Amino acid sequence: MSELFVEEYSDAQKTLLEKDLHQALYEADTVFLPKTVVCLHGEEHRRKRKVFLGVFNRRFFRHYQNYIFPKAIKETIDPCIVDKKGDMAKFAYRVLINLTADSAGVDRRNTEKDTDRLLALLSKLGHAPTIGQLTGNTDRNILLQELDEALNAFQAEFFEPSLAKRRSMVEKYRAGKIDKDSLPQDAITAQLIEYPTDNDLPYEERMKDAAFFILAGAFTTANSLMNMVNNALDWFEHKPKDRQNLMDDPILMQKFIWENSRLHPASPITKRKALCPIHLPDGRDARADDYVTVDLTKTNRDKYLFGDDAESFNPHRTPKDGLPLHGLSFGNGRHVCIGQTLAVGVKISENNQDAEETEVGTIALVMRELLQHGIARDPDNKPVIDESTTRRHFSTLPFIFDDELKIST
Repeated sequence: MSELFVEEYSDAQKTLLEKDLHQALYEADTVFLPKTVVCLHGEEHRRKRKVFLGVFNRRFFRHYQNYIFPKAIKETIDPCIVDKKGDMAKFAYRVLINLTADSAGVDRRNTEKDTDRLLALLSKLGHAPTIGQLTGNTDRNILLQELDEALNAFQAEFFEPSLAKRRSMVEKYRAGKIDKDSLPQDAITAQLIEYPTDNDLPYEERMKDAAFFILAGAFTTANSLMNMVNNALDWFEHKPKDRQNLMDDPILMQKFIWENSRLHPASPITKRKALCPIHLPDGRDARADDYVTVDLTKTNRDKYLFGDDAESFNPHRTPKDGLPLHGLSFGNGRHVCIGQTLAVGVKISENNQDAEETEVGTIALVMRELLQHGIARDPDNKPVIDESTTRRHFSTLPFIFDDELKIST
């Protein structure tokens, strides 16, 4: 077998639509991800994806923006307000682990200890998507063993009690004792409705789906949030008035977020395996079992489409051919990111920017809170980028809250 690389935007866009290319980015993980929605294909993938998409309806987003988010951000940001400082690497994961756990249907006792424990387990599970992209001499067998141990702990401490509670509620719903609106609006409940018994969906698969749901939502969005904060603080050094402009203009806020996503996709590549001989959109032929790797970093920095400064952060750019500012960062076709709206919102325009029900996305909601409290770089502590993986993220990103930079709303 061989590996074919796709680097042109239009070719990548079409390649990701090919139905005979199977997800292969996470093949190195044999413990956690193989039966989760991100790795499935065909009807099995379509059915499970439909269940998760059903969670993200208009009712969910209203509840999320009005109730779930305010509570989660307050619990996370209050200690930073008191200390006048924090580390975005810790802050981002904490706030997003709580937000996505609620969306997944994984209960906690709302204690700092529970959040720390869940975060520790998910930090170990977070190695699963990156095993194939590790650099250096990291022992993959040790990582796979740690994945297995973390899954067992997640199951016993968090998943089992959460599942039992929701299974009981769904049984009451099926018996006509409660109506559907009384059920939790989360992924575990949605799966119980679609797959009532463990014969329909094995218990272990449910558990791994719940863990993946949190991992995908929390860790990818946390990395995006960290890069967004870093890019925004750099930008403000030259255009300080944009601090206030970001608070006042939701369209500009989204441009910042989408431009950040273009430069820093959750994964720098996406990889597929040919299920049969296939003629690729760029004219090459792939044999069965050949790998086809789309380089999102290069496609998203195409100078013809995104301008001569495509390597730089510029939220005011206008891509050619009506392309979205985030490029292909959220994928295309069957595996386009399920949580895109939750993370970065729907496209905001003059027609919907003032509507209360418009989904602006988690990153915009968090950025508004940070700007309101005057976020700035910590002059005494520099950020550190994790060099152990090709997926760019910060090991530490210290910040302070500067009273002189506070923005009233």
